[in-house]
Parts: sequence; structure tokens; C-alpha cells
Amino acid sequence: MTLEILTVWDWAHAVTGGVATLIFLIQTLGSAHDSDSDTDTDGDGGFHSDGGGLYEYLSVRNLVAFFMGYGWVTFVALLVGFGKSAASLCGLVSGSLFVMGSLFIVRSFMKLREDGSIRLEELVGRSASVYIAIGELSPGKIMVDTKHGRVELSARTKDASRLSSGQLVTIVGADEGILWVTALPKNEHTKN
Repeated sequence: MTLEILTVWDWAHAVTGGVATLIFLIQTLGSAHDSDSDTDTDGDGGFHSDGGGLYEYLSVRNLVAFFMGYGWVTFVALLVGFGKSAASLCGLVSGSLFVMGSLFIVRSFMKLREDGSIRLEELVGRSASVYIAIGELSPGKIMVDTKHGRVELSARTKDASRLSSGQLVTIVGADEGILWVTALPKNEHTKN
């Protein structure tokens, strides 16, 4: 089939694939700017859904992926000589495969995301060093190693004696954004 004898049916599929590809490129380039924004969608045009289900598949990105696969594969199948029905069937199958591929890629990248927040409860039982002295009634700061590196966090103590800068402590609890610490026994200093 040459370009001179392409029908409106053939061109419609080429335009569908082309427009979908253009929208896909705009989405992909635009997503770099929208990655930190807070919207009511999940970042690819779909609505939030805790349980997955149908809403997981109803997104602009998946719709664009479907039409990109459908349009181009149907157009190529028509160029090769397939009939309209066979070409449309190939397009429907490939559009569905594009959606599944898109979902697989998004899920794979979501698994790579790491939560950068520190959960204070997970630090209970760890050793730390006092950065800013902590008194019985005055809060101070400690330095503690986490999976994200060494961080400075607010701390209080119920110990009667003041915890001075550089002293080793054990984190014994967390309450409302404040860590509770106690002095590390002297014999524990040599073990660390």
C-alpha cells in the first residue's frame, strides 16, 4: 500500500497514534515539573484509590497508552495488508498490552521510591550522643544514626542528673515529636 491510496480509515489510525504519542510526550516531560505538587490525582491523571480495582486502570496516562498502541499498530497492520477487522483486532490487543506495560513500569518505579521520613518510634533502643545538653526540665538535642544518615533530634530526659554534650545515651521512648533518653551506663561506653 502506498501513501497515495491510503483511505480515511488508515489516516484516522495514524492520526490517533500520532496525537496519543504527542500527548504521551507532553505528559512525560510535564511530569518532571509536577512530581512535588499536591493534587487530587495520583500523578498520572487517575484518581486516588486505596484498593486498586477499576480506578487503577482509569487514568489519562493509561488511556493515552492504549490509543498510542492501538493507533500505530492498526495503522502499520493496514499498511502491511491486513483487513480492517484484523488490523483493528491487532490494534486492540497491542493497546491493551501498552496499558499493561505502562502499569508494570509505574508499579516498578513506585517500589523504588523510598520514604525519607524518620519514624521516631523506630529509634527506641538505639544509642545516641548528646549534642546540646539535656536537663531534667530543659530539652536538648541528640545526634543519632539512621538509615538516612546522622540526624539531630530534640530530646528530653527523666534522669535526675544533667546529660552533657558528648555523653552517650539510649533512646527509651518517643512522645509527640520528642525523644526520651537516659544516660548510657558507664560499662556500656566501652562496648560501643
